[in-house]
Amino acid sequence: MIKPRYRFIRRAAMLKKTLIPLFLCLAFNLCFGIASEAHTPNLPEILQTKDQYAKEKQLVAYIKIIAKLPADSFKTVKAQVQQAFIKYNYENAAAVNYYIESIDQHHKGNNTDAENDIIKATELLSKDDYYLQYVFLSNLAFIQTEDGNAIGAISSFRAAKKQAVMLNDGYFQVVVDINISDIYYRYGFYSQSLYFLSQAQFIIAGRKVEQPRIKNIIYYNKCENYFRMGMLDSLKQYNAILKQSKDNLHNLYTYIKRTDYYISLLQREYSGTIGMITKLEKDTAYRFSDVDRQNLADAWFQIGRLDSAKNMLNLLLSEKAQNNHPEIKYHLYEVLGEIAEKQSNTQQAALNFKLGLEQSKENINKLVLVGDISSKMKIDEMENYYAQQDEIYRTQNLWMKLLAVVAVLTIAVIAMFYRNAKQKRHYEKLLFAAKKEELAYINSHDIRRHLTNILGIIDVVQHSEHKEKEYFQAEEYLFRSAEELDKAIKNISEKLDN
Repeated sequence: MIKPRYRFIRRAAMLKKTLIPLFLCLAFNLCFGIASEAHTPNLPEILQTKDQYAKEKQLVAYIKIIAKLPADSFKTVKAQVQQAFIKYNYENAAAVNYYIESIDQHHKGNNTDAENDIIKATELLSKDDYYLQYVFLSNLAFIQTEDGNAIGAISSFRAAKKQAVMLNDGYFQVVVDINISDIYYRYGFYSQSLYFLSQAQFIIAGRKVEQPRIKNIIYYNKCENYFRMGMLDSLKQYNAILKQSKDNLHNLYTYIKRTDYYISLLQREYSGTIGMITKLEKDTAYRFSDVDRQNLADAWFQIGRLDSAKNMLNLLLSEKAQNNHPEIKYHLYEVLGEIAEKQSNTQQAALNFKLGLEQSKENINKLVLVGDISSKMKIDEMENYYAQQDEIYRTQNLWMKLLAVVAVLTIAVIAMFYRNAKQKRHYEKLLFAAKKEELAYINSHDIRRHLTNILGIIDVVQHSEHKEKEYFQAEEYLFRSAEELDKAIKNISEKLDN
């Protein structure tokens, strides 16, 4: 007999399966977030946008807006879009038309047709049209996930991730990692699921992706994994992180309340958990879903309310959402078998275990393939890592070459300035020597000549017996010599100033 605690953890694994609709909605909104504008964007303006990437992003947002229209209106607008493609000669018209048709078929519940249309859309794109490839492949993965085709979904997400890497868009890479982690979570590959969530956190930190809403989704998904693994301390840690979040949008209230009672379940406080879930069912702010019903059934089973648990499990089995998911039905039938055993209904127990075994075989086949895809994903990551490292090396090498060129140019400029400065100094020395010689010449010839004339005239006057007569005769020469001396002195002063 399995011990109660381990049986609870094993049985709790089935609760994760009912989160599929929530995760699908979450992932779809993440990947194709619709603009919140009050009016529809102008399609002609979009189709005339010169930047190809900007045009495609706006066009996808536009299509997501019109996809919310009622069926009749959508049909009319779809025809108008096709006419606009022809009018403005849009190069990817055929591919996008298939994409629009895929959305239409998906809304009608025709998933097979929707998948075929999106595959055709992808095939019509060129290999270097990374953004539309990313959008179409992600859309294909969502359809495959909804149909229970985990192998196809992971393969599509794997291809979408390659496009996200080529786009060098951190946000898109984070979204793909979250979606891949959801699929691994559903199949019980909790370590793989946590790995991709950690990868998403690493990208957010490294690329500075400012998206508190996405961070909350990652924290909540980690809580889900830790709950299924029975890791109470880690669950409490991320529950506390959610409570500290400042982003009150996008289901944060639901995340906190649900992980609150997860803690109660792991602590085996089943009666208290039942009270918490019952209260949440009446809380309009809380998004009550099948995962809560399953948790409620599990808590009822633990306290011995077998009929209540059985009725809830049968209700979940009757829903169409479980048709393509043997991993869900296996666990549901297993618990129903245990309930029938406890009620001494051996025939019903045997039937439930048999049905569970059939679902288990189908599930095991999928698990093997999922594991194989996991290995290929690892190879892709290694290839992406080496490609990124090679790109980093190329960038660094380019920068080194650029720095070397700048260094050489800097040295050349410095050398040129030094040479010019040296030459200037040499010429200044020569000029200074020339000026010095010129000043010396002026001083020795002009000034001394005029001064000698003045002194000679004065000497003649002083030694003359008729000083007055001599002075009148020499006055004109004396005055002229004094003027010439003054000019010579001013000339020297000007040259000194220069």
